[in-house]
Amino acid sequence: MKKFTAICLAAFVAALVFMGCNSDSYIPSENTASSVAVYSFALSEDDSVLKNLDTVFFSIDLNKGLIFNGDSLPYGTRTNKLVPRIRMLEGVSVANLIETSEKGEETIHDYLTNPDDTIDFTRPVRLQVSSPDGMAARNYTISVNVHTMKSDSLVWDRNALRTLPTNLGGTLQKQQTAQTADGLYCLTYNGSAYCMAHTADPFADNWEYSVPALPANARIETFSAAEDALYILAGTVKSSQLFRSTDGGATWTGTGKTWSHIIGSVTGKLVGTSNADGTWRYTEYPAGSIDGQAMPADMPVSGMSQPVTFSFPLSGGLQATFVGGRLADGSLTDAAWAYDGTEWAKISIKPIPAKLEGMTLVPFFTFKTSIAWVVTEYSVMMAFGGSDGTKNNRTVYISSDYGMTWAKAGDLAQLPEYVPATAFANGFVYETTLGSRSTGAWTEMPFTGRIPAGALFAAGSSLSRATKPVESWECPFIYLFGGTEESGALSNNVWRATINRMTFKPIL
Repeated sequence: MKKFTAICLAAFVAALVFMGCNSDSYIPSENTASSVAVYSFALSEDDSVLKNLDTVFFSIDLNKGLIFNGDSLPYGTRTNKLVPRIRMLEGVSVANLIETSEKGEETIHDYLTNPDDTIDFTRPVRLQVSSPDGMAARNYTISVNVHTMKSDSLVWDRNALRTLPTNLGGTLQKQQTAQTADGLYCLTYNGSAYCMAHTADPFADNWEYSVPALPANARIETFSAAEDALYILAGTVKSSQLFRSTDGGATWTGTGKTWSHIIGSVTGKLVGTSNADGTWRYTEYPAGSIDGQAMPADMPVSGMSQPVTFSFPLSGGLQATFVGGRLADGSLTDAAWAYDGTEWAKISIKPIPAKLEGMTLVPFFTFKTSIAWVVTEYSVMMAFGGSDGTKNNRTVYISSDYGMTWAKAGDLAQLPEYVPATAFANGFVYETTLGSRSTGAWTEMPFTGRIPAGALFAAGSSLSRATKPVESWECPFIYLFGGTEESGALSNNVWRATINRMTFKPIL
């Protein structure tokens, strides 16, 4: 009898062990956190909403109970009828998706019994999960983020307009802005007096003013800079002397060089053109190997954009590119030229689709999203403004291969109507730490319907230049100074622009 009892007891224990091994290995007293964990979250395929919707990646923060897509869906994506796919521990006793209306009314969807229900994700949805035995519970907040603005467009920031920085009264007649290593210098003239304004940070708008002691017959339109000095030509187009200032324009020293036009700063040198002897020649300061050499007939001698310096993958050093300009015979060109410190070359295989002078050229960025929802940032050049001799150009052109091929940028990258078309405006790019709006003289432009109204800073981009904690992040801005309007008058404005994606507060 005792032997039989022992056998039965052993069999009972073995059965318990067997049952435990074939369960979900759920031990509430030891594993309550994992018993209510969400292991994956996705949206069901629905091409009527968005192609590749089922491949959108969602992050799950188990500590904070947050489920979200770090890179927001494109502006305009409808999220009011989406079917989620949620993976949890098999056997959970509760899995409710709870919608909350604007009035605070709740609609509960039982995901266990109706997993194909469409859910309204236009507002955050609460997911309530309970363990198989009901002893543990957890709430998650699910956010399906959608951009509040068209994120990959270049949009001229609605609060990014101010007048040219100056302390001169009356109507300004001329301006030219140049960049050195210590910031921007804006030179203005009202017909009788000059003002030099300087700032290290145009976003902060903290300009300092001084009276420059310019040389006689200074040509304001030639005001330029290299990394450590300011430059200007004084005289006539046929024969001007190059002057240099290392104290912010307070004093100027002649270099003894005779120039006609300044192109700009290239690889540590100031470069330009000269026609003193009746032949158009390259000029450099300090003088280099090509200084004094005759220029080819198809290279512009004036009216070219400010050069943009960049590192070309196959060059082994810095190069600079400009676009457009006027040839020695008076005609305009659509070509792009580049300089590597030793020689100039025409590089445009597919030039800008317009012959213009006085264009603005800036380095910037664009984005492409793959079918797997991977967003990649690309460096590009953007050219806009300029004149064909009759009217100013409003079209923005873009090149993603260092100026070799050019095309019209997309509709969303074109200038809004409230930004005047100008020629010979000065453009610069500064990266700014965001987190709050700028102050100073910047004023907000009215909403024009080109982009939806809403917050400038929206949750979203994984490509924002984030720093921890996410109260601030880096954003590049284009600054456009002055220029000549079609009427011939000076545009007394500074405009600021960026791509919307850059302004979105990152989610880490």
